[in-house]
Amino acid sequence: MFKDFEIKPMFEDQIHERHQFSLNILGSNYSGIYHKGDIQWFNPHPKNNLSNDHLGNVESKIHELLFDYLKQ
Repeated sequence: MFKDFEIKPMFEDQIHERHQFSLNILGSNYSGIYHKGDIQWFNPHPKNNLSNDHLGNVESKIHELLFDYLKQ
């Protein structure tokens, strides 16, 4: 499902620290910001191309990957 998942810290060691992520799903590129357990998608939003169930699975996997990344 995921291809080329990348995480980049933003504003590292500052009060506004966030993690930007990008991924490719079924040939479409998406990106967003993860902060305090919330995902904020950039445009295009994947809900335009994915069903709600598929989007829910994608967001669950993003939460899992970012949780593992932040534990390191």
